[in-house]
Amino acid sequence: MLLAACGGSPWVEDDGSGNGGGDGGGSDTSTAVPDAVKVNLRSIAYNPANGGSLQVNLQGLQSSPEAVAFRRDSSLDIQGYRAFTYQETGLQRKYLALVRENERGNLRVAAVADGGQFNRHFGGTTFARIDAYTRPNLSNGTEKGQFSYAGTYAGVFVPGDTANNTLPDALRPNQTLRVRGDALINANFANDLVNGGVDNRWLLDSRGRRIDLNGDGTLNAEDQLTAIAFPSTQMNKSGRFVGDVEFAGDPNLSIGKVAGLFGGRGATDVGGTLVINPIGGESDIWEYGAFTLPRCDTAGASPLCNPR
Repeated sequence: MLLAACGGSPWVEDDGSGNGGGDGGGSDTSTAVPDAVKVNLRSIAYNPANGGSLQVNLQGLQSSPEAVAFRRDSSLDIQGYRAFTYQETGLQRKYLALVRENERGNLRVAAVADGGQFNRHFGGTTFARIDAYTRPNLSNGTEKGQFSYAGTYAGVFVPGDTANNTLPDALRPNQTLRVRGDALINANFANDLVNGGVDNRWLLDSRGRRIDLNGDGTLNAEDQLTAIAFPSTQMNKSGRFVGDVEFAGDPNLSIGKVAGLFGGRGATDVGGTLVINPIGGESDIWEYGAFTLPRCDTAGASPLCNPR
């Protein structure tokens, strides 16, 4: 994987004209996104109005201009994560981006990658606050200083299917697959600790169908991607965290990095992204993932929260 990246936050707020403009009135534009999850991503400009519009600037072989408008493709959406695609010509790389602004409008996350061509691919992730954040007021009692956050995880999986069957095999660009999972984050604001993970990780084809990974003709738990865990890691006083990702049940192998931040007044939401090797030991297989999760004791909480 090519690890070229630049400093700073890749989010550029879209002022509605298609040009990045300002910080969006409360956006967090500090250097919040670590290189380990930003990877090749330079900037993203996203406007959620009217179904959403997206411009992406990647350091790689993406397009003729540095920043290019991706095309909205709602057929590839994953439960609130909006999908956008781009391919300049059928001879070149095909990209998929998944972007989500959460229901309370305080966090945005995005993941983007192409499916690979000529032994390499380009991709990256980003996250940002778009409204004010305050820490919870701690007190004694259940869910007064320690909270759970749950919801849907979405990922871009590299490589996937071929994107051009007319070319010889070694010349073909690939298109990505998608990953859908259930995510849970637990956070303790008294000790500033975060941990969590993702389970029920299904690989989806271009029609949204779960893929029969072992090819036995039956969809069951054996066809799921391995569950992943975010071991206990420190968050800072502004609610940011960076940590390792491991396979669930295997604490001796780091397969990538996760990073994120809490948002909303009283930390009502959490968002973040990850870049991992989802298979283990396969250097040409990667996953760029994103999550925005509401707190389990707030309006709009996930069904995963109950009972608790």
